[in-house]
Amino acid sequence: MKITSVNNSLIEEILSLKETKMQKEKQSYIIEGIKMVNLALEKQVVETILVEKNLFEKYKHFLNVIEISDNVSKKLSDLKTNQGIFAVCKMQQKEDLDGNYLILDGIQDPGNLGTLIRSAFAFEFKNVICSNNCVSFYNPKVLRATQSNHFDLNLRNEDLSFFLDKLKQKNIIVVGTLLKEESNSLEKIKVNRIALILGNEGQGISKEISKKIDLNIKIKTNPDLESLNVAIAGSILMKDIYSMN
Repeated sequence: MKITSVNNSLIEEILSLKETKMQKEKQSYIIEGIKMVNLALEKQVVETILVEKNLFEKYKHFLNVIEISDNVSKKLSDLKTNQGIFAVCKMQQKEDLDGNYLILDGIQDPGNLGTLIRSAFAFEFKNVICSNNCVSFYNPKVLRATQSNHFDLNLRNEDLSFFLDKLKQKNIIVVGTLLKEESNSLEKIKVNRIALILGNEGQGISKEISKKIDLNIKIKTNPDLESLNVAIAGSILMKDIYSMN
């Protein structure tokens, strides 16, 4: 099968998977690039592969491989220059994994979410749980920023208030970063598992969720610095917690 029209119904359906609503409805999302597609094949989450002619021979032995023209490739891609390969992937349904939790309350910037996912992988925060008003895990910019590390983590959207109550029942300490509250040292944490909460770029952690925090911590910085980007702050805190263990 070869598709040469950008108005093809299948292409239009695949393009719709860039929208959060359709991702949730179809439980699928689109990725692009040789590295990411190859990793998705290893993880066995690929439903359909779309490739230009120069790569078709390499991938034709997989099921559901479609050859596409250059103009279709440009339509599917979010990049000025693309590698001519895309895949539709099914979302992985994972239960909670052993390890710490990164809890994200209202993160809106795709680059921030992608960076935090990558850092979560680096520092073994194996569960990344977002509030329902976060940017999608499967936003193309988020996926690029993750550098494919999203395949190895438990990524879920949850009602954070209810979810944090469940974590507390498991004796998991909820750690937050409230600027106006008294802060403590990370060294006070003497537990095996931690849930680190980070808030929205502009508003911080919501009032409802801030009430769930057991321990408030701060990062020591130059006193003349107003604030750190949430992705940088979160990465530093995850690294510090990882180093303690």
